[in-house]
Amino acid sequence: MKFALFSALCLLLLLCGAAWGGEHPLDAEIQECMDTDPSTHGMIECAREGAKKWDAELNRAYRELMGLLPKEGQDALRTAQRAWIPWRDREFGLVGSVYGAIYNSLDGGTMWLVVNAIAEMEVVRGRTLELLAWTEELQAGKPSFAGRYPGKQTDVQLAAAMKVKNESARLGKRIGEQGEKTASANLTAWEDFRNKNVLFMAWFYGKKGDAGFPLHARMLMNTERVKRLASMYEDLDREGVEEPPGAAEPPEKQGDSKEPFKGDRSLYLPAEGRCDFKAYIIDPDPKGTNVRDAPGGKIIATLPHRPDDPDIITVGVTGHKKKWLSVVLHDGRKGWIFGELVGISLRNYGPGEVTALRGRPDSDAPSMGDIFGDEEVSVLGGEGKWALVQYTHPEGRVLVGWLDPVKQCANPYSTCP
Repeated sequence: MKFALFSALCLLLLLCGAAWGGEHPLDAEIQECMDTDPSTHGMIECAREGAKKWDAELNRAYRELMGLLPKEGQDALRTAQRAWIPWRDREFGLVGSVYGAIYNSLDGGTMWLVVNAIAEMEVVRGRTLELLAWTEELQAGKPSFAGRYPGKQTDVQLAAAMKVKNESARLGKRIGEQGEKTASANLTAWEDFRNKNVLFMAWFYGKKGDAGFPLHARMLMNTERVKRLASMYEDLDREGVEEPPGAAEPPEKQGDSKEPFKGDRSLYLPAEGRCDFKAYIIDPDPKGTNVRDAPGGKIIATLPHRPDDPDIITVGVTGHKKKWLSVVLHDGRKGWIFGELVGISLRNYGPGEVTALRGRPDSDAPSMGDIFGDEEVSVLGGEGKWALVQYTHPEGRVLVGWLDPVKQCANPYSTCP
């Protein structure tokens, strides 16, 4: 293995095992998997399986921490976590662009696919360890931030914030026009997550009224972010990936060749049907959510009111009849739940992203209306992977249409399946 590649792998394995070797049992488990099958394919599979396990551990850690916090802390953590999700997805895109450029270069090799897989896993791992650290602080006693910091903004803090922007722009430019767009979207999502994460930290450490703490905490996050951006740039530099003179506009942007839709623009509303997607309980009733043996039938179970426990509130939707949904519960039991008590979040994670609800379960069907932001919709039915949903605008307008599978998120607080 070349020295440059070895160095990149070491960095992604947290400096050749400095933290990889024992901070969490999953570290040793994933390392053992890679040692057992050190082939490219084997290491990629180990990283992918590791990512799934870290994802599950993140959900567990999130639930544990939420259970230890009072309502104000829960609200702050939930806000931060929901901002982390779009940054996570943007980071996957940036990492893929960087290591894809190296893989496709003259000096690239298949081991860069391993680096890519490990880098994606590390995104989830890092957040999980952060949640676990906060949990340990709470369990050990009242958290206290012992570090010293200035009371007003300093030139060092401003420089750190600007360096994140500069390093992001430099990295994006190195991988071409689409890379610049990817890096820009990543930066916007990361800054939003950083700011909301710092607000949680200020609450957590009892620093809400301290003007200096958020500035200091942002600087700490900025400094770590700069290191990560710089390391990806160095990987491109070592592998001789040259900055492209300019990238061609993607085909989807080179004019729209589709003819205007001339078909039926009415909304398809089947009375019943079969479907296969996941959703979650949005019933606000503290007494729990009733599950029945048939639409409007006998109650066979009552789900406890645990809105922050994805294991309890997530259900598989297998069909619908009028406004009732046939569901599979977390424990495998089957039943029916009234549709307005079941919801889905939209994967509109990037700034300005929009989702069109379609008139039919078809991406080419006419739009019934647009939804901006990662809003929540209630489920009325479905067909295949498509969900028939209803969205109520804050001003009272109601929109009904079909939600594309790629825009569905069945976990509103941590990670989407």
